[in-house]
Amino acid sequence: MPRIKEVEFWSFLGALQSASDGGQKIEPMDKDAWRSYLKERRMSEPMMEEFAKARFMTFSKVIIHDGSDWEGFYMYSVDDEGALKWDP
Repeated sequence: MPRIKEVEFWSFLGALQSASDGGQKIEPMDKDAWRSYLKERRMSEPMMEEFAKARFMTFSKVIIHDGSDWEGFYMYSVDDEGALKWDP
């Protein structure tokens, strides 16, 4: 059963920067890659959004696709200094 867990925000930002620098980040505007990643892994974007709305005033979505422990689907808020990860 999948669950959504909070991850340490500052470490997440470091992992996100590394993924971005390496071209291993998927943004929602990359529609085909975004949908494909979520569908293949049976991840629910609407469910994650509900958790994020309950936790953050504003949030962003991202997928880190780098094969590391940080790989996954996240919703995060810079203003609230928080990040949530879909944990399959």
